[in-house]
Amino acid sequence: SVSRSIFKARKCESFSINVLDETRRSYLMADLDVLCSADDDKYRELDLIFWSFFVLWPVLVPLTFLVLLLSLRPAVRAQRISPLANACRFLWRDYDADFIFWEVFDLVRKLFLASLVLFIDQEYGSSKLLRLVVATVVSALFLAALALARPFKRSDDLHLACVANLLLTCCFCLGAVIQLCGDDNDLCYQLVGIQSGRRASEFVVVLTVAMLVASLLIVFFKTATAVRAPTLRLVSTGRAPILELPAACHFHAFISHAWGTGQDQTHTVVRQLQLLLPGVRI
Repeated sequence: SVSRSIFKARKCESFSINVLDETRRSYLMADLDVLCSADDDKYRELDLIFWSFFVLWPVLVPLTFLVLLLSLRPAVRAQRISPLANACRFLWRDYDADFIFWEVFDLVRKLFLASLVLFIDQEYGSSKLLRLVVATVVSALFLAALALARPFKRSDDLHLACVANLLLTCCFCLGAVIQLCGDDNDLCYQLVGIQSGRRASEFVVVLTVAMLVASLLIVFFKTATAVRAPTLRLVSTGRAPILELPAACHFHAFISHAWGTGQDQTHTVVRQLQLLLPGVRI
């Protein structure tokens, strides 16, 4: 990703250079000739470039999206789509009007997990558990917020997002197992219950494959159910219409009929429409 490429200029690894006095030095993982120190000329140049791109991408892009959504919010909530709102539909079209800023929230989460987490213990963080613990907590909190807030207009988007975040949280947990079972087999057995790092790796691989298979089965089941269900779909997108109502409206349609002779026919039409358009209010 873009943020990962930017943070390569800050990703250093500490190496022992003297066993007797335990002296260590940190070198840039992208180029081991570069010493991660202010005394190194190349590192100072890279540090300047890093902070320039850091301001441009992880800082300015979310702020720009936030400013755009703040200006678009009245038009979106009033169902009066301006040309600017139409051009920025990718930011808000999948979410309910009350959660129009969810895209910015999700973008900040992605930036944190993909890059900002590298700021935690820059010298020794790659060999410690703290980054994985923080990433697991952030992913779990986001999953809980996603399940409680339900920001998506479509239920299938919500289900897919929940499954994806659950898999991500599980991957971070399994990463912690790999970290604990790196070189110390006794520590691995004491904390995890697995006798060696090789068995821990096999355990993680099996669980990962099982999670992927379970996720694919869930997606397949949801897709098959949606395909079999008879629904009206838009010609332009091939998907069912989003039945969103303005705050002042309570129904999507009103079917007028003669009370004495048209009740049964009208009820039949309404029931058929409700089957073809789940969620419609008539």
